[in-house]
Amino acid sequence: MRRPVSWTEALLVAAACWVVSGLGYTVTAALDEPHSPVTPLVGAGLVQWFRARHRSWPAGIAAGLVGAGVFFALVDGLRPELGRYVADALATGAAATVSLAVLALAQRVTHRRTSSCARSTRRARGGRAAGS
Repeated sequence: MRRPVSWTEALLVAAACWVVSGLGYTVTAALDEPHSPVTPLVGAGLVQWFRARHRSWPAGIAAGLVGAGVFFALVDGLRPELGRYVADALATGAAATVSLAVLALAQRVTHRRTSSCARSTRRARGGRAAGS
């Protein structure tokens, strides 16, 4: 299994998502092009990063579902108040941040569980567990 996401890495990726979201929606607002959403670009970037570095499918699925739920809930709540571009930019950044936090937490839980199972299996076989 690959290593879990560090909090520093999650923070850097979240910052990159906020930058791409902010700049992307600034450009689409300046061009007055409402049909060029940036959200799929941020989502595709997150998926590519996940597949390249942190493949833990249960954690990835949980992060994707929670991120999508946060995005749609925020878009519905913010668009009437802030308009399309600002609401979409804020919802995209917030959804990416929450998704990364869920991914990091879920990977830690999964990694801890598989590590403890591996240690108990080695002990049962008479081997020495790592860190003992």
